[in-house]
Amino acid sequence: MGIADVYAPDFAGTIDRAAAEQCDARKDDPYLLGYFLGNEPPWPGRESVAVDAILAGRPSPMQQELRKFLAAGDTPERRRAFLYEAYRRFVETVTAAIRKHDPNHLSLGLRFGSTTPVEIVRLSKVFDVYSLNNYAYAVNPAEIAKVRAAIDRPILIGEFHFGVPGRGMPPGLKQTANQEERGVAYRFYVENAMADPSVVGAHWFEWIDEPSTGRNDGENYNIGMVDVTDRPYRELVDAARTTHSRLMAVHSGKEPAVTRQARVQ
Repeated sequence: MGIADVYAPDFAGTIDRAAAEQCDARKDDPYLLGYFLGNEPPWPGRESVAVDAILAGRPSPMQQELRKFLAAGDTPERRRAFLYEAYRRFVETVTAAIRKHDPNHLSLGLRFGSTTPVEIVRLSKVFDVYSLNNYAYAVNPAEIAKVRAAIDRPILIGEFHFGVPGRGMPPGLKQTANQEERGVAYRFYVENAMADPSVVGAHWFEWIDEPSTGRNDGENYNIGMVDVTDRPYRELVDAARTTHSRLMAVHSGKEPAVTRQARVQ
């Protein structure tokens, strides 16, 4: 379930060594923005499932601490409380290690899925930027408002995309009618996201189409800015260029975001 054993005796040392290896050499890189701590942990909102997995797993320091904690009462609330404390220990330890070995760049958060319990958002205040993945035709305003109210951190969209069925590939998680409409969808999503002053960026997933025969888990989406032979999807690239040229004006409120939405069929 993607939960680190924060009670392992050498947990902090392991994190420190990993941060030294990954961050020391990059601390003066002017092209680096920062570091993500992870991507779409599966346990928020499924805490009881995660606790069952820990209890059923191999003996570990975390399992031992969990059994001790639940001896005083095994309820959904206490299961959540245990995992929230483990999450707090994890993000504070990792973020501190990153800042120790690279004080010049940002902690960009954990790229949560589309929604996260507000208690987890509050524990994420240690991040410089809160990141979440948002596969939709527009960013979820309720999720943005929740983060802003809970911790008032800049928000980065970690993943979004639009695809088209064809070339032997499915269209990904959000579909448009054709390649031109992909560009329309891109412009609407990015400009309307950036019209919110809390949102500081949106990260397209991904640069290149996935292999038609599938990546390691079989996923084979037509979601690239370029195809597998490095040929750009010109309609998408041109639309992105147009939006990027006016994005600062949209973000500052000097120009309105586009209103045309893409046809999806």
